[in-house]
Amino acid sequence: MTSRFVLAFPPGVTIGKWTRLFAERRPRDELVVLPSADPLALLAAGEADMVFARDAEPDDERHLIPLYSEDVVVVMHHEHLLTLEEKLHLADLEGEPRVAGEPSEALMRSVANGDGIALLPASIAKALRRKDVTAMRLEDGPVSHVGLTWPREGQHPLVDEFIGIVRGRTAHSSRNADVAAAQAATAKRPRQAPAAKRQRRKR
Repeated sequence: MTSRFVLAFPPGVTIGKWTRLFAERRPRDELVVLPSADPLALLAAGEADMVFARDAEPDDERHLIPLYSEDVVVVMHHEHLLTLEEKLHLADLEGEPRVAGEPSEALMRSVANGDGIALLPASIAKALRRKDVTAMRLEDGPVSHVGLTWPREGQHPLVDEFIGIVRGRTAHSSRNADVAAAQAATAKRPRQAPAAKRQRRKR
């Protein structure tokens, strides 16, 4: 029986290595991958079975597995005075106008036009990079956390399979449901004596 599994992820999060493995291991199932500025909204609306999310927390509605963290950087016009600093701290940004909004090409254009600076997770700044915008790490800046989250109620049957892939379990891991079932069936079979020993017993 085939199954449709919908996975959403935010900008800057790269999931190709995991979705490729999933497709290889579950070729009969349909994997739908949705890039989204707000994957948690898709999850809440029931439009995704599992999502990668930034800075989310587990709650009464969903589970969450932390995956990794990344630096938040400041992006600014490439000729901004702050680019002359060897190291940047949050205090250096005081009084600087900020460009607000969801990470996007439009936001980066605004930064490139000199409308202000913006704070972005490093991977998003890299994905949206422009020649006229510079990204610099903040020595005491915040950190962005990426996690994998799914509903506590009505969990999709393929959630455990995808978690196993993300955590690096092989297709032959005992945590794989099909393999575990096969191993259990094998363990229940009665052990038989080797043919040579059976023949000796008949004499």
